[in-house]
Amino acid sequence: MDKIELTVHEFMMIMGTLDEKFGGRQSAAGDSIYAAWHEQWRALDARLEKLGLMERADMLFDGKVAINALAEQHFRELIKVVEGRVEFNQQLMDDGDEDADEEELEMWQNRLGELQAMHDSAGWQNQN
Repeated sequence: MDKIELTVHEFMMIMGTLDEKFGGRQSAAGDSIYAAWHEQWRALDARLEKLGLMERADMLFDGKVAINALAEQHFRELIKVVEGRVEFNQQLMDDGDEDADEEELEMWQNRLGELQAMHDSAGWQNQN
């Protein structure tokens, strides 16, 4: 399997979305990606908080988080969260919301396409 590489921004948004969904770690399903990645997310968040504004921006958009092995269930959950980010950003665009960002929408659409293509390939499954 090719590792899945997310920008720090994508990783933080995915985990933030799941945090809102579950309402915190105690309410999350034990087999969710939220539970699996929670410790890494909190450590990364603490690290980001210590950075200055420009350093934080650089890390968010230039930094990477690599996921080397992913079970089928987690892969599907990741795709579902990214689909939700696409839908959310598309809705902002459709509504003419001042927070709508075409680049953000495009980023999530591209990530979704990459993840779906990777999931549809047979090779990734050898990591389970």
